[in-house]
Amino acid sequence: MTKLLVIQAHPHIDNSLSLAVGDKFVESYRESHPHDEVIVRDLFDGPVPPLNDQTMEAWRKQKFGESLSEEETALLQQHADWLDEFISADKYVFINPMYNHFLPAEMKQYLDITAVAHKTFMYTAKGPVGLLNDKKAIHIQAAGNFYHNMDVNSQMALMDLGDVYLTQTMKFYGINGVDKLFIEGADAKPEQRQNILKAALSQAVVMAETF
Repeated sequence: MTKLLVIQAHPHIDNSLSLAVGDKFVESYRESHPHDEVIVRDLFDGPVPPLNDQTMEAWRKQKFGESLSEEETALLQQHADWLDEFISADKYVFINPMYNHFLPAEMKQYLDITAVAHKTFMYTAKGPVGLLNDKKAIHIQAAGNFYHNMDVNSQMALMDLGDVYLTQTMKFYGINGVDKLFIEGADAKPEQRQNILKAALSQAVVMAETF
């Protein structure tokens, strides 16, 4: 059975364009792929496992075979569960707003805990090689200004550092060609908000059917 993992990084607020379009994508995907399993990982519905002093100490103890406390054992198990869930998926949907030209901190931390050697990539004599080949991903992101689908000479796309980072991270894992669905300009042109949303919702339906 094909598994779709939806990674959602957005506060639980009303009138979110990225959540509305993401929900429409998932709804359309379920209708088009009725036999697929869909899992939603809401990064604001429970903390992403931390990468802190305790995590580093637990990893050190694990590496050298030292005894772990119950709390350290539970922490490492949480990391393992989230990583296993990520690796087991066949397709990924990343949903987030643009925060100051980047991803929300929760999304960045999620990518950090999935970047694990010998799990999502491995080091070789010729450099790192991704291990998640034959998987696919789509990035659904809302931004207040316009960054993409503009004049070919525009430099605005270079300011979307979050999408660049996510795309390169997926490539690092062996996933090439991340699909994009950008919902942009609702703050720059508030009078066009509903038209922007309507167009993005229609695009979500079409993209979900073939994803």
